[in-house]
Amino acid sequence: MTSITDPDGAIMPAMPPFRSEGNGPWVITRHADASLILRSPAFRMASPLQRVERIAARARRDYSDLLALMEQTLLFQDGPSHLANRQSVRRIVQQSMARWPASAILAEARRIAASVPSGGAIDAVVHLADPLPSLILASMLGLPVDQAMALRADAMLVTRAWSHACGLRDYDACQDAARRLRRELRSSLQRDSVETGDASFDLIAFLLVAGADSIAGTISAALELLARNPAWQARLQSEPTLMPGFIRETLRLAGPLRRLNRRVAQAAVDIGGVSIAPGDLVLLRIDSAHRDAEAFAYPDQIDPGRKNAPLLAFGGGAHMCQGPLLGAMEAEMMVTAIIDRFQIRPAAARGALLDHDDWRVFAHLPLILTPVAAEQ
Repeated sequence: MTSITDPDGAIMPAMPPFRSEGNGPWVITRHADASLILRSPAFRMASPLQRVERIAARARRDYSDLLALMEQTLLFQDGPSHLANRQSVRRIVQQSMARWPASAILAEARRIAASVPSGGAIDAVVHLADPLPSLILASMLGLPVDQAMALRADAMLVTRAWSHACGLRDYDACQDAARRLRRELRSSLQRDSVETGDASFDLIAFLLVAGADSIAGTISAALELLARNPAWQARLQSEPTLMPGFIRETLRLAGPLRRLNRRVAQAAVDIGGVSIAPGDLVLLRIDSAHRDAEAFAYPDQIDPGRKNAPLLAFGGGAHMCQGPLLGAMEAEMMVTAIIDRFQIRPAAARGALLDHDDWRVFAHLPLILTPVAAEQ
């Protein structure tokens, strides 16, 4: 059963760094502090790998598949292996961008929009947000679309093991998902394919989340914002050049990531007037940083023309996302195709988010679509 949570839950306000849970990690909520940490060589990624290894040993569990996937997750890597894997991912993304120019993405987005039933409430996640990213991801990896979508579900389940709040049953479920995922990838992918090149199967598993869920989450969040702000639908329909800025504002206000993975300090460093000691963990709340009034004037307002502080939705530094241009293009084209064809209204039932510490993505999002011609 999918656990869900309220999309209107409160977001922690921006404030100076503070310790969580007594002597837990430092929580970073201000934009300037988070940006400094992302750029600073004094921090590296904190991998959950050793923690899961210790839990497996104590509980006498075989988590070999889960650990193999973690070891090849770019987010937890540093040094030469990280650089080599980033180069592999960059090649895969570049090949996909060559295969999917803006015109091809828009044509596919229009086909998807044209196939959607109108009049009654639909689940925008299933009908509108998931299909395009899944299609492009499947094309990228040389998989059937249905299989790519099924593998995405297992890949998202595996990410729950990154959380410190994970229980033993959760780890067992993550291991089961990791085993299925690795088995399916090994039986389906050809190592010499143009799409994947020399990327390992376990690295490709990381792309199943990074290459689709974040984009689908952005599309559904944008549609939810438009459904609740009809004036912006009209504005974007009359001024389509605002769409890239609107998608950036979606990433800022309701992006698919609540927080970035923990970093560990390698040296003593001052962050926002607070002394961070070597070995201290920091947790970056980008949902808070994106509403920091010191970085974004009138932070709760939609303003596609913002030119000030950079977004943190794609991370930063050595671990910055490899595919922001392709992902943003998919979101822009899909939302454009939808509002060209429909007026979007909220359904009576409220959408709900997947209950996940790191991700802010809709599990389901009921919306009502009315053909634009019928509104005129």
